[in-house]
Amino acid sequence: MTVTAGVSPSLAAELAGLNDDQRAVARHTGDGVVRAGPGSGKTRALVAKVGYLLEVQVPPRQGVAAITYTRQAAQEITTRLDRLGIRPGRRLACGTVHSWCLSAILRPYGPLLGIPVPEQGTVIDDKATEWVRLLQRCFDDVGLSNQVQYETATITKLRRELAAGLIGDDDTSPMVASARLFDERLLDAGRWDFDAMVARSLRIVREHPAVGRLLASRYSWLVVDEYQDLGPVLHALVLALHDAGVSIAAFGDPDQSVMGFTGADPRYLNELAARGDFRDHSLGVNYRCGQAIVAASHAALQEPRTYRAAPGRADDGAIEPIMADGGLDEHAAIVAGKIDALLASGVAGHDIAILYPARGPLLSALIDEFDAGRIPYVNERDERLPSGELADFVRDCAARAVAGHQPTVLGPNTGATSVATLGDLVRAYAPVREAAGLPPLDRRAADRKFAGLLNSFRSEEPPLHAWLTDLIRELELEAIAAGSSAVRDQQALGKFREAASAYGLEVRDIAAGALQAGKVTLTTYHSAKGREWDVVILPGLVEGIMPGRRWSGRLRLHPEPNPDRLAQDRRSFYVGLTRAKRALVLVYGSFWETDWGSKNEYGVSRFARDVLQHLGVE
Repeated sequence: MTVTAGVSPSLAAELAGLNDDQRAVARHTGDGVVRAGPGSGKTRALVAKVGYLLEVQVPPRQGVAAITYTRQAAQEITTRLDRLGIRPGRRLACGTVHSWCLSAILRPYGPLLGIPVPEQGTVIDDKATEWVRLLQRCFDDVGLSNQVQYETATITKLRRELAAGLIGDDDTSPMVASARLFDERLLDAGRWDFDAMVARSLRIVREHPAVGRLLASRYSWLVVDEYQDLGPVLHALVLALHDAGVSIAAFGDPDQSVMGFTGADPRYLNELAARGDFRDHSLGVNYRCGQAIVAASHAALQEPRTYRAAPGRADDGAIEPIMADGGLDEHAAIVAGKIDALLASGVAGHDIAILYPARGPLLSALIDEFDAGRIPYVNERDERLPSGELADFVRDCAARAVAGHQPTVLGPNTGATSVATLGDLVRAYAPVREAAGLPPLDRRAADRKFAGLLNSFRSEEPPLHAWLTDLIRELELEAIAAGSSAVRDQQALGKFREAASAYGLEVRDIAAGALQAGKVTLTTYHSAKGREWDVVILPGLVEGIMPGRRWSGRLRLHPEPNPDRLAQDRRSFYVGLTRAKRALVLVYGSFWETDWGSKNEYGVSRFARDVLQHLGVE
């Protein structure tokens, strides 16, 4: 293979290792959409694209912005680039959409335009008491009696559609009116949330074309990951930046759009692909799943797809359907029995995942069964612990301390024992320290500090309070928390202390989200996206659980889901099926019971029936 001129040997070797479709994506010099099926090496192609842009295509005084859906995805990109020897410094801005909007648009240009920007302690999220109370007052003032906790996603979707201009001024429905009022009052109160950051950034670029041109002069390329899940405001921002001269590379899969309840829609990615000035790339080889699992996933979609298993793969993958005659307790018992059998056969716990759609009776039944059976598991959605950037950093430190020098990754993309190295932690620490206004540490001093803190951990664990006290003091985390613009970061350390006292937690308990060696993973369909396990178990395949149904007090039943909700749940089910590398277990039944004992006999999940029919199972 010819080595591309101007490419470093490490990137040349990476390009040579790609398949033809991935290589075409990396080397394409114009705007493009990459529609990548499950297990198709999308992240590898994206990283190669960013590396090629930085080394060959983008001038030295310009850079690349890479927008991702999560902080973890952004970290994965920078880590892979580092492994390729590509260390672009400030030429690469890699982060979530809201963090990029804050650092690249709001803070540089807001003050120049007389527009307020987020200050210390002004960013709240939809779990904050202040956020919920503000929305409740808006509901009250427009005459809505709806309960806020059930309408958060609806309001988020409406706010995004309003910001993108998809809802006209003539729409005066109460829910739309409350969304408008909420946005006004949020900013009047000097508060921000992530949606407000992106919406205000879009407004700046639309109303001030010079800002778009300045952004294009700094970031000549914008690379967007998981485009199908990022919604109408980002889509409008991408189009505005493209008009200003920014080149675009959009990566995603319309079939894996699982955030429709907040306004995400696969049509935005498809619209870009249909444009005459964009090249439409397809990554169609599934390197993860055997052909039997690939075919079953297509049956679940109820639409033909051209994705295929990797040529030459020895196994087709196994699919085991299991009928549960009882309710969700029996589903949980079947899952526990299957896990016991897999562990006894030599399958490692971290190579097994159990997926569920949302909090509710299925999750409760699984946790009760696992606790009773002493099955080693990690509940990734454990709500006892705080969330946010600072909380994740503390948990990563805890995982590194407990794990010691064990391998950092036991399985690609699983998250199993994805323990941060000291270098990873130092790189994550530097920007949050800088954002808090603390003087920077040189790399050598930072390495010594982290090594002293985390390498001294012994099998005799200190109490969590004591460990946290040392970590907070040595890394000046109180100052970092106080200097954060996000309220949840300011509150994270206190919430760790509260949880430690209330639940008697140990250091390894707060590390559990990252430290998963030997433990099965219990997580949602949404959180499983982009990951893989040898064995995936999908319990609760009953109408009303998957697909879900919401209780109607007026009708006194769980009505049929609307078409949009049904389509989204079908895509979530497709995501669940395609996480399995070698084996898939489907636990299905005809009824389920609510927490208060009401029996709902809606029948076997229609998604499961589609797969069962494909398998020839009655």
